[in-house]
Amino acid sequence: MKTTIMTFLLAVCSIPASAQLPSGTNPPAVNPPVQQKIPNSWFSKAKGFEKALELQKETGADIFVVFTRESPPNEKGLCQWFDSKGLNAQKVREFLRGYIKVSVPLPSNPDTQKMATDFDVRKCPAVFIVQPNGKRYYCKVFEYPDGHPKVFPPETLIELFRARSSERYQNTQPPAPSTSSE
Repeated sequence: MKTTIMTFLLAVCSIPASAQLPSGTNPPAVNPPVQQKIPNSWFSKAKGFEKALELQKETGADIFVVFTRESPPNEKGLCQWFDSKGLNAQKVREFLRGYIKVSVPLPSNPDTQKMATDFDVRKCPAVFIVQPNGKRYYCKVFEYPDGHPKVFPPETLIELFRARSSERYQNTQPPAPSTSSE
């Protein structure tokens, strides 16, 4: 008798939940919230850009692309300056959390060189926003008062990036002022 009752209980418990519902009743929909899968880390080179495009299809996020160059020395210096005073500023890092980020060091492999040609990269750093509709927008990150380069302050960079981004980024609030030094 115990064996029969145990077998019956096991059989009932193993029936899928939808089969246990009274007839005419539908199981509740299970649609877990869509999680944004935008990594904090950066993709790299042309292969990374391909991965970023795939992720963009899933998330609808814009892609933030930065081309850098190690030579000639003046471009290397500008790239390092933009990295330290622009990209590493806390406000800018916080703002870019919603973007898929790709770093493209030049010169590089043939695929990456072709990517630079496709983006019409001349001087570095060269920053682009790639929207989900495929449009690419160049973002100026330096001004040249008196003929000398000056990286835009973080607040200005954020506004320049936002202006070239898709609509989903237009209503975002600027990051709160930072209490730490930049």
